[in-house]
Amino acid sequence: MKITAYISRIVVYAIASVLSLALLTSCDSAIYDGEGDCDVTYRLRFRYDMNMKFADAFSHEVKSVHLYVFSPEGKLVWQTIDDSEALSQEGYEIILPLQPGDYKLMAWCGLDNGESFYVQEIAEGDTRDPLHCKLNRKSHPEDGAISDTDLHPLFHGTLDVNLPESIDGGDFVYTMYLTKDTNVFRIVLQHLSGEDIEVEDFSFKIEDNNGWLNHDNSLLDDENVIYHAWSKYSGSAGVDAPEAQLSLVRCPLSEENTENGTRETENGTRAITNVKVAIAELTVSRLVQRDWTKHAKPMLTIRKTSDNEVVARIPIIDYALLVKGNYNREMSDQEYLDRQDEYNMTFFLDENNHWLSTTVIINSWRVVFNPSDL
Repeated sequence: MKITAYISRIVVYAIASVLSLALLTSCDSAIYDGEGDCDVTYRLRFRYDMNMKFADAFSHEVKSVHLYVFSPEGKLVWQTIDDSEALSQEGYEIILPLQPGDYKLMAWCGLDNGESFYVQEIAEGDTRDPLHCKLNRKSHPEDGAISDTDLHPLFHGTLDVNLPESIDGGDFVYTMYLTKDTNVFRIVLQHLSGEDIEVEDFSFKIEDNNGWLNHDNSLLDDENVIYHAWSKYSGSAGVDAPEAQLSLVRCPLSEENTENGTRETENGTRAITNVKVAIAELTVSRLVQRDWTKHAKPMLTIRKTSDNEVVARIPIIDYALLVKGNYNREMSDQEYLDRQDEYNMTFFLDENNHWLSTTVIINSWRVVFNPSDL
């Protein structure tokens, strides 16, 4: 009898231990009421891989986040701003202090105190209609609206989420993908003759009506904005290569040239190995493909400052897309424009500072036109 009673007590203790453990680990346990151990956490992460490397560059490029959360009816329920150093850390995330349900999330990233772009402030209960993003511009007596600064990188993102209930607690992670809305154009002018070239002898402008972005990142009707170069400088680069490897850095159009692109001098034949260039940098807002029968094409214009004569005038989107096929033929035109945020264009000038319009280098791709293309 004593052995039976002893075994019974062990069984009772074992059952009690199991029940106690269940109570301790249960999210319904009164012991843990208010402790938060079984709370549901909703985490939002950001990813910027809409680039030509298809790699996440959020921590390297995004300096600020303004996040808006809307109800299914389109009313603002929560918003937050973060421009801390935490954005540069891998795995950056925002905790969403929201109840379970459906929400529409939207973000403008890179506003940086409105230095380049500004967005109207809204309050709880407002719709997202006022959340259009407008380029800061100056008024110029001749050009009208102008922008002549290096714009802060701007990003846009949206995401619809369903935040579930969970009696067991846990983390739910969501990812918002961003699109970059600023582009840098680096324009290089080079004399085919190899003669010196001064950047102050030229002016550079890009004209587009893309300075006003809606809350869905589409373009709103806006005045034309003329983007001026915010950086201009002259430079030279030495070319250390065998004569057979020199091509565009020679002077093939000079009257002094031989057929192989070298110059005859008193001391014999030599190749040009020091390239003189003029460089200008311009930053513009988002490039968007449109119906060009209804909208004017964005144009890059290079002029001589001495007499305002046009050196080159090209539709920049058309030219940017000339080399799209070399990257990904399956990519849509708009996706290419959104992924490619930097355009390097090299124009070759003759002895009269006129563009040799049969050749241009775009992002390291040499484009050669036939006379019928011009």
